[in-house]
Amino acid sequence: MPVLSQTRFPRLWLLMQRLIGGNAAKQALATEHYRGQQRVLEIGCSVGNISEAFRRYHGLKFTGIDIDGNALALAQHRFKDVENFRFVLRSLKELSEDGEQFDYVLFAGMLHHVDDATGEMLLKDALKCTSDHGVIVIYEPEAVRKGDGGFFRLFYALFEQGTHLRSRAALEALVKSAGISIDRSEDRMISPGIVARPYVARFNMLVCSHLLDVTSS
Repeated sequence: MPVLSQTRFPRLWLLMQRLIGGNAAKQALATEHYRGQQRVLEIGCSVGNISEAFRRYHGLKFTGIDIDGNALALAQHRFKDVENFRFVLRSLKELSEDGEQFDYVLFAGMLHHVDDATGEMLLKDALKCTSDHGVIVIYEPEAVRKGDGGFFRLFYALFEQGTHLRSRAALEALVKSAGISIDRSEDRMISPGIVARPYVARFNMLVCSHLLDVTSS
C-alpha cells in the first residue's frame, strides 16, 4: 500500500487532493453532465472529496458508497449535518440486490483500481441500479502515453495509484463488455489545483445511457 493513501491517512490524503491532486478539475468532470437528476450515486466515494461538488444542487438525494471503512468514516463525519447526503459501507452488488435505483450514476476515477473482470461486474451492477431514463458517467485517468512528460508521470505516481490504468480504447471496450452503450467519449486535461498549468493528467470521460444488450447480466 502506498505511504500516502486514503486508508492510512484520510485527512492528509484529502488535503493533498485539494492542493495538488486536481480535485477541483475532477469535481468539474463529475458534474459536467449533471442535469438536475434527483437520485445520485457515486461509486467509490472515498472521503467525499468529489461528492462535495453536488452540495450546491438542491432537491437531490445523494448516496456515496465505498468499501474502505476509514475513508468512508471521514466522509460520514464531514457530511453529518447534510440531510440529503448519505455515505454507506456497502458494495455495489449489495445495492443492486436491494433494488435501489438512481438517475445519475458516477464512477469518478475508480475503475483503474480493479481488473477487467471486476470492472465488468461493477458496471453490470451499476446498470441494474440505473433507472430507465438514468445516465452513467465514467471518468478515468488514461494510461500514460509515450510522449507524456515528467509532470504526468509524477502526478500519476502520487495520485493515480490504481494498478489497472487503461487506454481510452481499453476503457471503452470494458464498458461495452458490460452491455452498456457509450453515447459520448471525450478527453479532458487536468490541472493540479494550486496552479492552472502545467497539465498533469489526461482523463477519459464516457457518458452512457443506453443498453447494448438488455439481456446482459
